[in-house]
Amino acid sequence: MRTLTPPAAPAPVRVLLPDGSAKTVVDIARNDDGKIVFRVEGGSAYRADRCERVDTSRIADARQAARRAAHAVQAGGDISQAADELGDALRYLAQADPDTFEELTAGAPRVTIEVPRLGVIPGDILHHHGARLTVLDTAVSAIDTPQWWADVLGVTAEDRQATYRAPWRTGISVDYAAWDMVTVERAVPAFPV
Repeated sequence: MRTLTPPAAPAPVRVLLPDGSAKTVVDIARNDDGKIVFRVEGGSAYRADRCERVDTSRIADARQAARRAAHAVQAGGDISQAADELGDALRYLAQADPDTFEELTAGAPRVTIEVPRLGVIPGDILHHHGARLTVLDTAVSAIDTPQWWADVLGVTAEDRQATYRAPWRTGISVDYAAWDMVTVERAVPAFPV
């Protein structure tokens, strides 16, 4: 008797949704009009022709870039370029591989920096409206006019009382977000030597 080996599970597919957020596809179906629909984590569904696949081929490179940038930030001195590079690497990982992003940033020490609002990434703590807000997700929506947005939640009960008790979305025009400087506390992963 021959034993059949079940096929390996396909790698999770990450897509950018029309609002700019990245989600994992959990099911693919056709709607009544014959269009392909992606069902994503959280239960929502989106037409495939309105989504863009996230390039997951650079995860190892992004991890190395985050390592180099984190070492430069930890070394001190003028850290602005290293903080930008760290932000770029972590932003990519948040979209392409949330598990790696979480592994690198959970419990990591933070550095306080000034960045353009467009440079804010998930996991940053944004100083906004007199409160400290954890950035849960951020993206640029291409629907109608480009809009930068971030889903945020107050870090402490006091921060939530000063803003909202549940996660909420803040957003502004991309033109303004490109030069509006904000203060964030960014996680700096502590890599083993």
